[in-house]
Amino acid sequence: MSEYIKMTKHFKVANIERCKNSRNGNPRFKFIFTNGFKMKTPIDAGWVYSITPHALIDEIVRVTFKTTSKGYEVLGLGI
Repeated sequence: MSEYIKMTKHFKVANIERCKNSRNGNPRFKFIFTNGFKMKTPIDAGWVYSITPHALIDEIVRVTFKTTSKGYEVLGLGI
């Protein structure tokens, strides 16, 4: 069983990159924040369809995320 830490913080979005779709064809994004943090959205997360990347650049967003063995994973976003 893997353990992780869940956190919510405010970050300013520097860039958003489109990642390769999941095996099921669902979109995935990589967020790059001005503080250097990089986080990907989860595989097959339905809320990812509501992301409009160009609208979030330079915005301060409330990010709920968790630590994983590969880094950080975004669980949700709010403005």
